[in-house]
Amino acid sequence: MTRTTPARADYYQILGIPFTTSSATLSKQQIKLAYHKALLKHHPDKAGALAQDAGMNMPASRDGILSRSGDDAAGQRAYTIDEITTAYKTLCDRALRAEYDRTLRLDRLKVAEREKTGDVFHTGLEIVDLGDLACDEDGERRACWYRGCRCGDDRGFLVTEDDLEREADHGEIIVGCRGCSLWLKVLFAVEDDG
Repeated sequence: MTRTTPARADYYQILGIPFTTSSATLSKQQIKLAYHKALLKHHPDKAGALAQDAGMNMPASRDGILSRSGDDAAGQRAYTIDEITTAYKTLCDRALRAEYDRTLRLDRLKVAEREKTGDVFHTGLEIVDLGDLACDEDGERRACWYRGCRCGDDRGFLVTEDDLEREADHGEIIVGCRGCSLWLKVLFAVEDDG
């Protein structure tokens, strides 16, 4: 097995914007708002005041921009003003953002392919059975299984029915924590309906 270098934060992470297929439709105003929030969050003189005002844990706002001012206290990486500015300049320019999105998607596909072939080393990999995870089911949505992580995220490891269906042939899925660099290998068996 080869050891991969730790993933560097992407520009969406730096600005606190979730990267989805609809990220291409972000307005300049949304990106600018995220830029200003990131500057306040990571500025050495302003970060403490913002964390106190926010009560150390701000939820996602109405515009879809994530605001988690408690991240630094929880051990998350603090970004420099240069990193934040570079992220803003790239995401504000439509052509640069399109090229960056394409590169980001390709990088994620390469990582997924390495995980499928087993050519990746996961720091802190723990192996559990699907039955060890808590299940959240309601009639309208599909089921999801989750487990808290030692980083403090109550649902750090999250597995959906779609994830299980995608990996049904393998009987295992590797899930990274949403809040840190730990990994969980979840073993499961598929029941045959016939």
